[in-house]
Amino acid sequence: RKRGKIDMAKKLVSVWLSLTILLFSSISIYADENVQGDFFIKNIVINGETIDNNHLQFPFFLYKDTTYFPLTPEMSEILGLKAEMDLESRTLKLLKKEPSLSNISDCRKKNEREDVLTQVFSDVKVYAYEIDRHSLEEIVEDGESADTTEDIQNPEGTIDDVVIAFPELIVKEIDLTELPVLTKENIIYLPLRAMTGEGGFGWSVYYDPFTGIYVSTNADVPAESYWNEAESKYNRGLVNYIRSYNASHTENKAQELVFLFKNAAKTYGIDEKILMAVAHRESTFNPRSGANGGAVGIMQVMPSTGARYGLSVEQLLDAETSINFGAMYLSERITAYGGDLTKGFSAYNQGSVKVNRGTYSTRYANRVISTIDNINSYLTSNGYGLGY
Repeated sequence: RKRGKIDMAKKLVSVWLSLTILLFSSISIYADENVQGDFFIKNIVINGETIDNNHLQFPFFLYKDTTYFPLTPEMSEILGLKAEMDLESRTLKLLKKEPSLSNISDCRKKNEREDVLTQVFSDVKVYAYEIDRHSLEEIVEDGESADTTEDIQNPEGTIDDVVIAFPELIVKEIDLTELPVLTKENIIYLPLRAMTGEGGFGWSVYYDPFTGIYVSTNADVPAESYWNEAESKYNRGLVNYIRSYNASHTENKAQELVFLFKNAAKTYGIDEKILMAVAHRESTFNPRSGANGGAVGIMQVMPSTGARYGLSVEQLLDAETSINFGAMYLSERITAYGGDLTKGFSAYNQGSVKVNRGTYSTRYANRVISTIDNINSYLTSNGYGLGY
C-alpha cells in the first residue's frame, strides 16, 4: 500500500506541473545568433543502453567542447525528465522522474551525421525540480494532511478513498557555467554536464575519447561502470595504427577516422579492419589522396564509378563519403563471390568483369589480406586486443 501511495503522489506532482514539451508548442522560440555544433560521432551510452545518434532526428552534438543533448519527448523519457518552458519569463523547468524508456523506439536512419546548426537562446534560467522523498514518505506515513483526493484501486479490486497531500519539491537553479541554452526547430538543447552532481539532478557522466560518452541518471550507479574497457583498448590500437603510418593525423582526427570506419562497417556488414586495410593500401589514410590513374579519396574510388552513384569528385574527397562508398562497394563484391576475399578485393581493384573472366591478378588482394593480418598482429602484440 505504501508503495502505491508513493507512486500516486509522484503522479500527482507530475500532473500538477502541466508540462508542455516544446516539440508540440505552437509558439516559436525567438533565438539570437546562429552557432554550429559538431555531430557527436562516438558512442552514447545512457544507463547501459547504446543510443545510435544517427537514428535521432535531433542528435547529440559538441559545442565548445561540451556535449549537448536534446529535450525531445523520447529523449526526455530515456533520461527521466519532464520539461516546461515559459517563453514569456524565459524560464525552463525540469522535473526529475523515473526513466520510462531505455532506448529510442524508431531505429531508422534520420540524419547524415552532419554538423548541427543551432541558435543561442539567451537569458534562459533553468530550474531543476525534484520530489523531496523525505516529505513524500512522511505524507504517506501520516495519511491525514489533504491537498487532493484520488481513488486508487487495490489488488483486491475494491476502491479506497485515499487522501494524499502534495509532497514538497526541491527547487534549484541549474548553473550552466556560462554555456548557452541552444535551440533547433523549437527543440531545446542543454549541456549534459550541467545535469551532473548536486548542481543538477545528480547524474554522472564519464567520457572516454576512444569510445564515447557514458551517462547514468541513477545516483547510485556511476557512469564509468558502463564503460567498455576492451573496446576502448581496441579503438586506441586502431587509432595508433593509423597514426603510425600517417603521422599527419592528430589523435582526434585518427579517432574520427576509426569511428567512420566502424560506423560504415556496421551499416554494410563488413569488418572495419577490412576497410582500414584497403584505406591503408590505397591512400595511407589520406582523404585528399589522388592517383595517376585518376582514383581519388581515402578509398581511391574512380570518379566514373562514383558518378554512377551520383557522387562528385569533391564528395569522394570527403573521408566519410569515401569510406561509406568503399564499404558499400566492397561489401557487395565480397558477397557476390560468396565471401571470397581474394575475388572481392580483386573486383574492387580491377572490376568484376576481369574476375568473372578469370583474367585478374591476385597481387592487390594478397596485399590487402596481408595488411589485415598486419593490423591484427599490431593490435595483439601491443596489448590492445581485438575488442572482446
